[in-house]
Amino acid sequence: MYAEERQTAMAQRIATEGRLSVAALAREFDVTTETVRRDLTSLERRDLIRRVHGGAVPSTALHVIEAGVQDRARTRPSEKDAIAQRALQYLPAAGSTVLLDAGTTTAALAAALPRRTGSRS
Repeated sequence: MYAEERQTAMAQRIATEGRLSVAALAREFDVTTETVRRDLTSLERRDLIRRVHGGAVPSTALHVIEAGVQDRARTRPSEKDAIAQRALQYLPAAGSTVLLDAGTTTAALAAALPRRTGSRS
């Protein structure tokens, strides 16, 4: 089987199955995993599939575009503020350290944190 034929068959199998692993494709087409990876790279360049960890999915499977942080910050701001206000009661005592991860709800919590008063000596 020529590489082009194999790649076409792989693209069709991935479209049908929804997801296939490199190892499964190597077994099915009786080639090495390195050959499969090269084939998948070629198919991805042609926008026929999308490479994922350990395999591939159809190119249409990953067309989700996440909204930007500014758009997410404007989504449900009153709910985020309510969560932040509720979370304040679970914080440790004054003088403790709180670590927050990134996100628009945690940004609302950071904005609701009491401001430090006084100066360090």
